[in-house]
Amino acid sequence: MSLHLISVHHAEHGLAAVEAVSPAVPGLATRLVDDAAVRGAVVLATCNRVEVYVDADASAAQILDRVRRAVAAGLPQAHDVPLTVLTNGDALHHLFDVGAGLDSMVVGEREIAGQLRRALKAAHRDGTANGLLTETIEQALRTSRKVAHLTQLATTGRSVVAVGLDMIPRDWSATHVLLVGTGAYAGAVVAALSERGAHDIAVFSSSGRAASFVASHPGTHVAERSLEEAVAEADVVLTCRGLGRPILTLDLLAHATGDREAPLAILDLAISRDVAPEAGSLPGVHLIDLPTIQRHTPDASRHEVGRARTLVDEGVRDLVTRLKGREMDPAVVALRDTVNAMVSDEIDRLPQGRPVTGEEAAHALRRLAARLVHVPSVRARKAAQEGRADEYLTALSELWGIEPQLRSVLGNDEVAAASEGDIDVLVPPDTLECDTCPITGLRLSDLGARPRLEAM
Repeated sequence: MSLHLISVHHAEHGLAAVEAVSPAVPGLATRLVDDAAVRGAVVLATCNRVEVYVDADASAAQILDRVRRAVAAGLPQAHDVPLTVLTNGDALHHLFDVGAGLDSMVVGEREIAGQLRRALKAAHRDGTANGLLTETIEQALRTSRKVAHLTQLATTGRSVVAVGLDMIPRDWSATHVLLVGTGAYAGAVVAALSERGAHDIAVFSSSGRAASFVASHPGTHVAERSLEEAVAEADVVLTCRGLGRPILTLDLLAHATGDREAPLAILDLAISRDVAPEAGSLPGVHLIDLPTIQRHTPDASRHEVGRARTLVDEGVRDLVTRLKGREMDPAVVALRDTVNAMVSDEIDRLPQGRPVTGEEAAHALRRLAARLVHVPSVRARKAAQEGRADEYLTALSELWGIEPQLRSVLGNDEVAAASEGDIDVLVPPDTLECDTCPITGLRLSDLGARPRLEAM
């Protein structure tokens, strides 16, 4: 199992690069898992990042190339997409930082945890999430909740939405708000507006989902008029569609604001702009977009960030410790298969078509017990002959919790062998059936000597 992270990030590549790659997000994980080398993929797309978490055994360079091709396949035209790749431990730490809000445009925001949870849910729905990605993201979300409860980073309502709204000082209880878009981010926008006392929120959706959104969000109502008329009546317009093209074009806004007396504030929260960038030059239009919010983001407390990073480090260590235990899964499966095969063999030897007697059941159980301990018994003798008794006892203690004492033979004097080649270093597996048990004197083949009891 190897975890790879391939990302386009606002801090490293700029918001323009994130905006350019966003149209490739739909279906990106599915395109990746169609590759036999990829076991799972989860895509996290927010207003300031597109990140792809991949479980695959291929090299980082190979996964980077696969993601680059999958992204290019989802873009309407060729684009030189800048991508960064992190692997295993580096990818884990980044994911936990993201979940805790430490890697956000607004440090400590809580919205990102919900977005990460929804990304995992979408991957499960699309069949692209596997065990490693699920366990890793769920642990990151648990750590995120610890950060929220044990630090002060999230107590001030810090978020991209909150910073944007703070840049529009007004009496929100007397403000007519128009919300354009009904996606997952729209719910966070309504919650932030409600906290500020806004209760007159008209919702416009070109896809016709406004009615269902309004039904589950108190304080909102459907914008009954056309988009241009709804903009003309609003005091503040917030957009969060991000479908790759502006819905509030320069012409629409020019017509909607031509007869206004009061200025119109527009907050564009979409990574793929919903508002034409030139709209900010219109008279009486005050446009706030993500780059503007980025420049006005307040710094987080260094002390609280340090506490959060300590919790993140603990969460990563806990996960790595748990995943390390999975390295022995093939050995556990092999052990169970071996024992189950022995049990099945003994069941096949029992008489069929009539009840099993107590004597027959006891004989079968004794045979099974003898078979289970035969190979370890033979290897115990070999280990002692080869001077590996302590090594064997350590393994026995690990496997069974048995702490037997050695019995000294000839005072454990060392006797020189005729030559070093006289004693095999390892027990040849093919000789185990003909080696005799040091306790019973039986060979493994002897344990099957008793004829099967047929049905009477």
